[in-house]
Amino acid sequence: MLRKRFNLNNLFSEFDSFFEDFNTPLMVRGKRDVETGNDENGQWTKETFTSEDGSYQMTTIIQHVNQGSKQTPNEKSSLQKQLDQSVEKQDFEKAAKLRDQIKQIESNKEKIQEVQTKLDESIKKQDFESAIKYRDELKKLKS
Repeated sequence: MLRKRFNLNNLFSEFDSFFEDFNTPLMVRGKRDVETGNDENGQWTKETFTSEDGSYQMTTIIQHVNQGSKQTPNEKSSLQKQLDQSVEKQDFEKAAKLRDQIKQIESNKEKIQEVQTKLDESIKKQDFESAIKYRDELKKLKS
């Protein structure tokens, strides 16, 4: 059985001929809007593209999931932002939990810093058994 050698240019031209009737442009011009925010699952980004004539609109949402429970130095401000968002959304149960979590962090601030220092030292010394113990203790203090 003989095969005809196929050139990619021929393939593309055949492909283009299938879609000639649609007469769609290769590039659509329009406006791009980007929103970002945080929720209980982490940071998210929402991008919406709308064509100039308004006939075409596409929205993409990307959720950046929190990696582990490692706490940031700005945890209190992050929790405060989440609290404000919860109050805006009238999700008062979540707001109450966040409020309690902020109070817990404030009351245990010195103890948290002490345990965090011990955790960092254990990791530096590669004493991972102690590091696990301190990590678990830190989680209890922050929750």
